[in-house]
Amino acid sequence: MFELIDTHPDVTIQEAEYIRLLGYPRGHVLEGRPKELAEWARQWYQKNGNPWVYARKTDGLETNDDQLRIEGIQFSTKRLRDQLVEAQVGDAFVVAVSAGNECETMAHQLWLKEKPDEYFFLEVYGSAVVEQLIVSTGFRICEWADQRRLAVLPHYSPGYPGWDISDQRLLFNVILNQRRNLFPAELRVLETGMLSPKKSLLAVFGITSQLDKVQRLTNLIPCQNCSLPSCQYRRVPYRHALPQIESVRRTQSEKFSNPPFETVAALPLTQNAKYMTSSNALRKWSQERLNINVLDDGAVEAQFRYDGTTCSNLGHPLEFMYHVKLGPAEGGYTVEHVRCVP
Repeated sequence: MFELIDTHPDVTIQEAEYIRLLGYPRGHVLEGRPKELAEWARQWYQKNGNPWVYARKTDGLETNDDQLRIEGIQFSTKRLRDQLVEAQVGDAFVVAVSAGNECETMAHQLWLKEKPDEYFFLEVYGSAVVEQLIVSTGFRICEWADQRRLAVLPHYSPGYPGWDISDQRLLFNVILNQRRNLFPAELRVLETGMLSPKKSLLAVFGITSQLDKVQRLTNLIPCQNCSLPSCQYRRVPYRHALPQIESVRRTQSEKFSNPPFETVAALPLTQNAKYMTSSNALRKWSQERLNINVLDDGAVEAQFRYDGTTCSNLGHPLEFMYHVKLGPAEGGYTVEHVRCVP
């Protein structure tokens, strides 16, 4: 049985990936205060973080009767099961990675000290560490598979589209496989299915001997979800990251949640969209406070004036101007610039 435990994994975060997770558009260059915060978060984690990785090859994977079983435990994800069947997967790796609890603890302290900027940048850096850990672990599994003329599928995790977060505990039990003190540091599954520390991830990498089949089906190649530079096992270019489990969609009701992962990029903006705010209020604000200008290249510039008051201090008045620039429609109205000033 192949097993990997690494308490000093590489956590060199690519600048482009960190910027993406911070929410900036592709190609953005950090300057001023954001650059200072990003460098501070990097240096703090390099000094205080304790990331780790665990991975092992499973002892059995079954996809019979429209069911997915790993080492005898049944999972509820039809999407992953169908993907494994399509690639004729015969086995898999189960993986646990964690950025450690130091990052989470420090971020909580920053929030209590009313330092939201430092909190945000450190939180996002922890997420970047988790992504880097799963990418570098995927590389090591690819290295193992290549020596045996096998191919590795993209990793998938409970909480991703088509796999309910409640299966997190089942996957956790598979990884532990009735062993104790397996991980280099404490990792728990909460009743909600979320992990503690939250900057952690459990995942499954399918393995197949059908090299030709996987090469024809690019959606079954992990490279398009892998940002690792200069990889000798790369078969297609990196295109996009897999969805984050720590998503704001979890705090939204189903009525206003985003559509399935596959269709998000194809949907245009629409005037018939549903919002949490009253449509009458939105209509009034758009008439009285919103200015929109469509540029020659299709980009959109908008200015919105916010008028309000504080909740305390005798209702002190507030007035802000929001400036937003969106890219053209064919690019999905990418947010290119946002500014808010008194």
